[in-house]
Amino acid sequence: MVNWTNPYAGRDGIWLKGNLHTHTSPASACGRVAIDKTLSLYEDAGYGFLSISDHMILSQPKSERLVLIPGIEWNRPDGGGHIGLYSCRPNSIVPAITMKDQEELLATLSSRDSLLILNHPNWQLRPHYRREELLALPGYDGIEIFNGVIKRLEGYEISTDKWDYLLSNGQRILGFASDDFHLESDLSAGWNVVRAESASPEAVFAALKCGNFYTSSGVDLTDIYREKNYITVESANGEEIQAIGSGGRLLETVKDCRMTVDISKWDTGYIRFAIYGTGSSMAWTQPFF
Repeated sequence: MVNWTNPYAGRDGIWLKGNLHTHTSPASACGRVAIDKTLSLYEDAGYGFLSISDHMILSQPKSERLVLIPGIEWNRPDGGGHIGLYSCRPNSIVPAITMKDQEELLATLSSRDSLLILNHPNWQLRPHYRREELLALPGYDGIEIFNGVIKRLEGYEISTDKWDYLLSNGQRILGFASDDFHLESDLSAGWNVVRAESASPEAVFAALKCGNFYTSSGVDLTDIYREKNYITVESANGEEIQAIGSGGRLLETVKDCRMTVDISKWDTGYIRFAIYGTGSSMAWTQPFF
């Protein structure tokens, strides 16, 4: 359960970097890299956790260096409606493989020990999810606000516009980032960094489920915390930090690697932070309500 007043209240533990959206060959027809090679690439890149989320099949490899979270990417029979399904109890998500209806799947799995993420909302010129479609769907935990593979495909890799639309309309939704790995060149485009109590599947999953993580495409955060009405964001390599409120409204900007704001001075339903680094690199916090 997310503490929406302060998703980062749990300050004990370790920071672990990971990717949840990973395809391999031949399990996913779109994958081009064998599963053993994929694991080696992420291990050598310094990742702490990974999910192999092949299409409509549960792949369960083993790794001595990575915390592995069981996952599946579900899609409708027509190829649309992609959802990342994750659980430390694989039997919770396996029944989804035979489901055809997206709303039935969300209604069924939302009551189980699972994490449900709507993938790449801004993929393709007719986006996979329009804003009103996202708002109408029930029972999911979050959306991909950054999907790295869309950089080389039609559409736009960043979906924070749709995230703000959902948050502004009363939805309490987490934001995730991913490589959506298909080719070796997709490695390390976008990731999630959890603050987990330990390097175990259960601890990583719990941190993801409760929102104690940030997302990134290249900016590293060192701390995020709230003390009463004051929220502080600290970064190792950020150059600008923006505080963003309801409707995606820019509330305040600092040209620095650290920002502290007094949220009582704004009339806003929530506040989140976007951190900019060199080039196009960014990071995003979860929202505080």
